[in-house]
Amino acid sequence: MLGAEQLDEFERDGIVKVPGAFGADDAARMREVLWGELAQRHGMDREDRSTWTTPRPTSLKNTKRHTAYDAILGPPLRSAMDDLLGADGWTEPSHQGQVLVTLPTGEDWSVPHRQWHTDVGFDLPAGELVAVKIWAIISDLEPGGGGTPQVAGSHRVIARHLQQTAERDFTTIRDQVLRSDQWFRTLTDSNDNADRTTRLMAEADLDGLPVRVVELTGRAGDVYLTHPWILHSIAPNATEVPRIMRSRFIWKTGWPPA
Repeated sequence: MLGAEQLDEFERDGIVKVPGAFGADDAARMREVLWGELAQRHGMDREDRSTWTTPRPTSLKNTKRHTAYDAILGPPLRSAMDDLLGADGWTEPSHQGQVLVTLPTGEDWSVPHRQWHTDVGFDLPAGELVAVKIWAIISDLEPGGGGTPQVAGSHRVIARHLQQTAERDFTTIRDQVLRSDQWFRTLTDSNDNADRTTRLMAEADLDGLPVRVVELTGRAGDVYLTHPWILHSIAPNATEVPRIMRSRFIWKTGWPPA
């Protein structure tokens, strides 16, 4: 169950964290499944970093469907979905979504300037929450560890922009929003380096709407919930341990339309 403060946080930022949504033992079983498939498909040994030669391994089909991950959508997260989408008002997913693995690359970490996007289009109703994206942390995730960076508050900036135009083309709206304010132009400026991370992770006011970059971090078992219009990107893993997450949409019953 989400408390009043968490519901207010989701309304304001479009992002809220559910700590301990599933257990440490569940997370350990999930990691075992993943490392088994990484060994099979990519020749990766959990104990031998020299075998971690694919920074972002994909095609992890067995892991994607494995029932060990059903624990993600346990009672705490189900209660949160009821709070946001309505009791019994959302569709049970067939699996727990995309497998997200980022191996350490030795790069420095900073707020990325490229690939800011949403994962859905802009024809959803602005006044109704019809989907929530879940980001489940499978292995402890420290700052700089490849956790998906998100622009808190961007869902409200997008909703306000949509009130001012009849345009709904995905690329057009995305690009218009990313050019709509100096803050966004700085976010996407490849030449902006000095104190970039500090500046962009501090709260800024965009004509009454607060925004800031948030890095998803936490302990195994924590889950973040985000509004479908939250802008996000990808970041390098500057730590010594792999980033392991799962991510998927949970849709309100009847969405997306057939």
